[in-house]
Amino acid sequence: MEKPEILLVGTFHMAMDPEKVNEQQEEILDVVHSLKDYNATKVAVEKSFLIEEELDRKFQEFKKGSLTPAYDEVEQFGFRLAYELELPRIYPVDEIVDMSSPSLNQVFEWAKQHQPELFQEILQVQKKLKTMESNHSVKGILQYVNNPDYIQELQRIYIKLTRVGDRQHQIGVQWLKQWYHRDLAIAANIARITERNDRVLVLIGGDHLHLLQQLLHESGDFQIPSTSKYLPKSY
Repeated sequence: MEKPEILLVGTFHMAMDPEKVNEQQEEILDVVHSLKDYNATKVAVEKSFLIEEELDRKFQEFKKGSLTPAYDEVEQFGFRLAYELELPRIYPVDEIVDMSSPSLNQVFEWAKQHQPELFQEILQVQKKLKTMESNHSVKGILQYVNNPDYIQELQRIYIKLTRVGDRQHQIGVQWLKQWYHRDLAIAANIARITERNDRVLVLIGGDHLHLLQQLLHESGDFQIPSTSKYLPKSY
């Protein structure tokens, strides 16, 4: 029996750059039309089940033409894609996790003050990531966020964070426990909604891709196709 498919599409948070959203509506529509070729049976998004009712209401309003998509990748990509595919609903798969004990900023501050060499290592990886972020159009961002080399470099930062702290203060590990909790829960939520013969398209922040790909692939229950063939090329 053929396994159901899960296409993980890394996105960026559009609320951080509303000007880009306004100026590049044509590119956003190109992305939607390209992703439509995957012919998904479900679209899942980075929202919590706690707002599922609101998400359903907004999607129904969008389908009626009475809601303009907000500066939100879920509405800009997810609503439009599900509408084009004539799907009845959107599936929220995110998990709310307290990421403040410690916060990521506290982890970086500890490294900066107590482990300057490790802090510089992390900065060097971030610098390398910046060199890969050469194209700032919507299509260009999606291309590099979903590039396996970029995903691997990003994961290097998380692994380096495990070394932040000491035997008495595992501050990096404590933060990563929160991060892994969230990604484990997201993977479980995706798996729960995926049924036989499904082709689930998941719109998720690019920094979640490495762990979600690993967790869902290693379950042995799903096919995880390459995202690149379903993204429009940027020039």
